[in-house]
This record gives sequence, C-alpha cells and structure tokens, in this order.
Amino acid sequence: MTNAFRIPLLALAGLLCTTGAPARAADGDQPWTLDANNWQEGKDLLPEPVLKRLKDGQYWFKVMPVDPKKFRENYSKKFWDLSEANEGKFDVADNCGIKDKSTGKIPDFVSGLPFPKVDKGDPKAACKIAQNFFFAGSQNAGGGATFTLNGVDTNGEFRRVKAFLHAMAYQGRLDGKIENNPDNLTLQAIGGAIEPQDVEGVSTLTKRYWDWESQDAIWAYVPSTRRARRINAASRSDPVAGLDIFSDDLNCYAGKIEYYQWKLIGEGQVLAPVLRPEPFGMPPSPDSKSRYIIDTPYMKAGYEKPGSKGAPWWIQENLVFVPRQVYILEGQSTDPYYNFGKVIMYFDKEMYRIYWKEVHNRAGEYFYSAACGYHFVKNAEDTYSAVFPNLVIGVNDKTNRAALGGRYQSSFIERNWDPNYFSLRTLTRMTD
Repeated sequence: MTNAFRIPLLALAGLLCTTGAPARAADGDQPWTLDANNWQEGKDLLPEPVLKRLKDGQYWFKVMPVDPKKFRENYSKKFWDLSEANEGKFDVADNCGIKDKSTGKIPDFVSGLPFPKVDKGDPKAACKIAQNFFFAGSQNAGGGATFTLNGVDTNGEFRRVKAFLHAMAYQGRLDGKIENNPDNLTLQAIGGAIEPQDVEGVSTLTKRYWDWESQDAIWAYVPSTRRARRINAASRSDPVAGLDIFSDDLNCYAGKIEYYQWKLIGEGQVLAPVLRPEPFGMPPSPDSKSRYIIDTPYMKAGYEKPGSKGAPWWIQENLVFVPRQVYILEGQSTDPYYNFGKVIMYFDKEMYRIYWKEVHNRAGEYFYSAACGYHFVKNAEDTYSAVFPNLVIGVNDKTNRAALGGRYQSSFIERNWDPNYFSLRTLTRMTD
C-alpha cells in the first residue's frame, strides 16, 4: 500500500501481547515481555504518554529483537540499489520540496530513497528524512484494502465504520515511471464508507500534484445530496466519523511533505509495532495478471475478548514490537486551517516509517498520541517490495477514549491501475 493511502477517511490500529505471558527483562536476541512489572525498561523506548499507560498496567508489549540486517531485507534489493544510485543526485528547497541538483528543479521521476545517507548535522536533514519517508512508502505501484474504524472508550466499542481505500502512485514506483500522466500527479486515491447505513457511500477522491506549491485536490461525495464538493486539504486534521482518529494518522503522516515545517530534534530507540518482522508473500490473483493478494491475521483488541485486562482498545493478538533506531522530528503545518500545532514523530533511521507521534493543539497543549503499525510484502525475486500501513491506534488522553483503524485481513497490490478509475465519475456512481 503506497503513501497514496494517506488521505482523508481513515487510519489504522493497534498494539499487542498476551496477558498471561510472563514478564522478564531483555535477554539478548530472545523475545521478552514489557509490562507494569518491569516498566522501567521501557523508559527510553516509548513516548511519555504511552509509558504512563504501560506503568499503570493498561498496556504491555511483546518485544521481538531482530537482526537489523535481516529487517532491512524487508525492502527488496531493487529498492536498495535504486536508493544507492540516488546518492548525490538530489537536494531540498527551502520549503522541503525535492529538487534535482543538476537543474535546481523538481525531478521528473524518483524511485528509491532520494537521500540514502543523511547527515544529522545537515541543516536540511529533517526535510531529507521526511522525503525519504514518502518515497519508502511509495515503492509499490498501488493497491487497496477494506478495513474498519472502531471507536472505543472504557466501556467498550461505541461506534464501528467499515470502509475501503484504493490508491495509485506515480512517483516512487519500483515498476518505473508511468509516461501517461497529463495532470502531473504524484498519486491519486479513492476511498469510501461501506457501513453502517447512515454513512454508506460517503466517499473521497484525492489527487496530489508533483510540484512544490499545490495543495492536494480533495473532493467529498455525500449520497444524500448527490454532489461532490471540493474540500480543504486541512480536513486531514478533522476527526473521522466523530471518532478519536484523524486522516493524517495513516502512516502517522498523510499530507504532502511541503505542507509542514520540519525540525530534527533528537535521536533514540523505540519499540516499533509490526504485524511480524519478516515480509509476507504476494501470490497473484486468479482474476488479474497485475493484482496480488495479501492475507494477514486479524488483531483483536481487549474489548473483543471477554475478561481481558488492560485498556479495552489495546490490541491483544498478532502484533509484536521490534526495537528500532529513530530520528525524532517535530512537524508543524503551514496551513492556517490545520487543527494541530506541533506534532512529534519517530522515524525509523533506515526503513523510514513513522511508528509513533504525539500531537499538540494550536495552543501548544498535548492531547493525542498515535501508534502506527506496518507489515511488509516482497516477491521471491527480490525485485519488488511494499510496506503496508496496517493499523493505527489513536488515543485521546484528554477524553480517555481511543479509535482503532485498519486491522484488515486481506489487502491487494495493483501494479496496473486504470487511471480513469480515480475520477469524479467513479466517486458519484459508487452507490448507483
């Protein structure tokens, strides 16, 4: 699933461990459990709001140490070769837009990490890290998934929305440049609600342009009005379906890199939520030569398991935490209509995924955190790979409520989308 999946409508969910597992300290490369009994060992591995809930016994973590070299191989050799070939080719403009060093202009096409080596002392380091994040997430050509958004409070689930998201990437693709791109797009995506009935058919279309200045073009369609209307890209900071989750939670950041002012404020190590440390295969669909189906296990939360302990939104199954070295960045939107103030994000130094974020309002007060989990996909030939944002757990620490997003059991890669599918015509005819 590409960065194109980062659009208004959703997010994704979770975290894990079985409540009965014995807690013990880290022991070399052996799996271990971090919980309230040994919470001190998580002091430097988790954001402060998450650590508090660990200490209180609401959260616990199944920690699975992984050989960094092996984890790096979740991305294909082709991706790393393309990244290495980009060394010295690119720079960033004052607004963080990527530019070709030889021309000073935006490059025609980029695949792989544009900045395979980042010097933390470089004044442009934060922008380069953010650009690497985008391109690491855009290596596959596109795809889709159907998932749920679940509002959960201390009494259990209070709302459930089923939705889908389909996306297509033009930049970052391992399959190479698409020559037919008359609108000069970076990506495009379409998503919508499937149930319950009161939101069925509500959908969005997003088009992101390959330039440094343009806001994303986003249209929202409401079946009761039979009209699609243009909405501001700042709507990514609005709650989705009245839940404690935001469209900008997908991948932990869903906007255009140029929308934010980025600052590198530190380094460290965190526990990174992943469905499993090794990649899933990508068997071809029997119905399409360009589509591949990925089956993944469902992640049950506490509210779905009678008698479970901990916070009811805490994921109880099928998630592990891998220790990873990270850059810590502060981002702040330049859009005056964006609801968030500064956002602190934790970026993997090698894989360039964001695993955690802490959100402050425009008055500078912390109120919300999100954990962003992933799984990896790679073919046997080592020529194609993808990283899917498969869950987010968003927690509003002011209201003591949370929302889970994602947890899909089946998703797909689509390497040859019909570009015409991503249109207002499709958007307005979904409920016909």
